[in-house]
Amino acid sequence: MELRQIIADNERLIFAKCLAEARATRGLRFKETARSQLGNAHLAFGNLYALYEHEDDPAERMVAGFILHDLGTLPQSYPKPDVSHFPPHSVLEGGELWSLSTGAGRVARYVGAAVAGILQARAILLYSILKPIDLTPSYAQLGFVNACEPVKWPYAETLEGGEIWVQPLILEGARLEAYVRGGFEYLFRTSGDRRALRLDINFERPERTALRAETPHPASRVRASEAVVDPGEHNGAASL
Repeated sequence: MELRQIIADNERLIFAKCLAEARATRGLRFKETARSQLGNAHLAFGNLYALYEHEDDPAERMVAGFILHDLGTLPQSYPKPDVSHFPPHSVLEGGELWSLSTGAGRVARYVGAAVAGILQARAILLYSILKPIDLTPSYAQLGFVNACEPVKWPYAETLEGGEIWVQPLILEGARLEAYVRGGFEYLFRTSGDRRALRLDINFERPERTALRAETPHPASRVRASEAVVDPGEHNGAASL
């Protein structure tokens, strides 16, 4: 699989369509409220990441994705919890996790940990759906803990118009270090006693005596490990 950072405007539109499809057809089946502009803000100004099964897949073939933003770029989606003791740029809020392929969402969580490490996060904040279905146990397994009491989410509703409650979660300190370390270990393929990270770079060497300049693929592409199928995966979580 391949992880790409989504930058182009047309690819952001494709990401938005895939996100809406996943929310409407998988798991809880929900949507943003008619008044909410939160999702548009995240799509426009957040860091978007998408997973592809193959490195040459066109943009339309993305199978999963998530959005990250630091609190120096956009404010947190809800006033609670209070994370003002951290520098704003060091707090990442994860959100809009979606998957259209079984197991891809789980892969996204692992590679998201490596991305958080690259961005040097000191804390990660999530708002995980709690009601009408509870998606928090999978985050607890990754080390996230409750940051405050649950809140009624003002930006989303079920397709039938029902309310949605979320549980604010936070990851920091030793738990965050373990999460990031696990993400990097997931990216390194292990074979026997060898670990290797596959880099998508081609070197042209037509003559043994002359080494020509390499032509790398776009820097926004990173190859992830093979997908781990997770039959219990839920789609459409409010957060990572």
